[in-house]
Amino acid sequence: MARYEIRLSGLGGQGILTMGKLLGQALAIGHSYYVTQTQSYGPEARGGASRADLVVSSEPISYPKTEYLDLLVALSQEAAASYYSYLKPRGALLIDADLVRQSPSSVALALPFTRLAREKVGVPQATNVVALGAVAYLLPFARIEAMRKSLKESLPEKIRDANIKALNLGYQEAKKRLGEPIALPDPDGDDDIQAARMDLTEIMTED
Repeated sequence: MARYEIRLSGLGGQGILTMGKLLGQALAIGHSYYVTQTQSYGPEARGGASRADLVVSSEPISYPKTEYLDLLVALSQEAAASYYSYLKPRGALLIDADLVRQSPSSVALALPFTRLAREKVGVPQATNVVALGAVAYLLPFARIEAMRKSLKESLPEKIRDANIKALNLGYQEAKKRLGEPIALPDPDGDDDIQAARMDLTEIMTED
């Protein structure tokens, strides 16, 4: 796998940055991939825009920032609208079904992460880990066992059980509702399309 780009996005208070750190650590330590992780958040502690970007590769990474996303996770309407244009033509969009009411794509993958965390886990703050479980299922190069082990080693004991429950729930719900995991991109398949998209995205400014 030469390069795979992921953006996790939503609002401050949804645990986006923590989700990015957990995913990056699991892929780097538990799966032995090269991983870079960058993050951005708005001026407000809660309610402002928040995102975490990861580049994953089986080879050393020459450029650490995302350019064309293979997977976009959007846990807010604002995130879906703002970042969808950065997704590759064959990239996957994963949204919170309750919080993104107007999806920019008719083929978006959707699960009610916030509702699942509240009703099934009993901890609304575990929304990000429910979403992480779904990401663990969808990524064709991720193993749930390694993700679970990394989570156990990263979290304090008092919140560990609830978060493992959230991770398992997200994985099982994704497996039940979202079909097959995402196919890895063809490294030679979208050159012309990406070149055309570059002309458009170069005029956009990253915050």
